[in-house]
Amino acid sequence: MAQAMEQEASLMLQRLNCNGCVKKVTTVLQGLPGVVVVSADIASKVVHVRYEPQQISVEQMKTALAEAHYPVVGEQAVG
Repeated sequence: MAQAMEQEASLMLQRLNCNGCVKKVTTVLQGLPGVVVVSADIASKVVHVRYEPQQISVEQMKTALAEAHYPVVGEQAVG
């Protein structure tokens, strides 16, 4: 039932260049309340996030990434 409340977002990061970047971005996002699953693709520079919108917003995720020096350059809400 909780899964029905989850949403997905795809965030494009210009600086997602290596496995170290993927690890850092994943760690930052997984440390946020409400983030359920994070997967990143270096080739497309996109991070897919499944989250609980009642606990966190895409804007809060973007802020956390920017503070970690990984600014979001584009986004697409998936569900």
